[in-house]
Amino acid sequence: MQCEMCGQEVPICQKVKVEKTVMQLCSNCMRFGNEVAQKTPSRPVTPAVVSQRLERRESRPMFRDVFETQDTGDSMVLDFARKITLARNSKGMTKKEFAAKINEKLSVVHKLERGELNPDDKLMKKLERELGISLKEKVSDVKVEKRAYNTNLTLGDFVKKEK
Repeated sequence: MQCEMCGQEVPICQKVKVEKTVMQLCSNCMRFGNEVAQKTPSRPVTPAVVSQRLERRESRPMFRDVFETQDTGDSMVLDFARKITLARNSKGMTKKEFAAKINEKLSVVHKLERGELNPDDKLMKKLERELGISLKEKVSDVKVEKRAYNTNLTLGDFVKKEK
């Protein structure tokens, strides 16, 4: 082995801490630091423990199918911007009045009606309550095709379009 401080080739080097750095040093250079105590295992790992852990690892599922628990319930309608605009106009409200009624900024209403902002659940409830419309629709035509885990999947594998 080679001493990390002086570079001398020696048969045995010891771990020594010199100014917060642990180094492999020869017996001559050891005087510049403090010897680091060798860690001893607190308790040896027995073969029985190893085999038990391997059995538990094998019994765990290797992957989780996220589509098994997916709820294909409600989804936002695609033309929500047009629906919001038509409902607001039919109630005879300006964008400014509508923004005040739902307690949102005018810029939010502008973005909603242009389709630049997808409303979150809280905002969607406000819109539905104030305008008396539904911005959600039932999704029932999505079918999930199960395939082997190790094959490459695409979005087309999951969504089946109606012909």
